[in-house]
Amino acid sequence: MNVLRRRINPETFVITKRQLANYLKTDPSRVWRWEKWKHVLWVHIQDIGGYFISYRQLEQWVAACCTLIRACQDLKALKLVWSAIEREAKRYIEEAFNRLREIHAQRQAYLHRH
Repeated sequence: MNVLRRRINPETFVITKRQLANYLKTDPSRVWRWEKWKHVLWVHIQDIGGYFISYRQLEQWVAACCTLIRACQDLKALKLVWSAIEREAKRYIEEAFNRLREIHAQRQAYLHRH
C-alpha cells in the first residue's frame, strides 16, 4: 500500500462546488454533484457529463503532503515520505510539485542541522 495513501485520508477533505468549478474551468452552477470515491473524485457537470479528478490534483492533497513533510522527525522518515511523493510526481501539477520540493528542501536542511 502506498505510504501517502496510508497517511492521507481524502474522505476528510472539505471539497466545495466553487473549488471544483475552478478546477474544471466552468460555472459553479453547472456542477450538479460530486462523489468521493476511494481513489478519485467523481464530478457531474450539467450538459457535459462526468469527470474523474485525482485527489492529487486538489489543493487539500498538496496541503496534506506539506503537513506530512513538516511532521517528519528524522531524515529516514523524510526520505520515505519524499520518495513516495516523487514516485507519483507526474500526477501533480508542476506548481504543486515545486512547492512540495521547496518544503522538502527546507525540512531536510532543518533536520541536518538538528
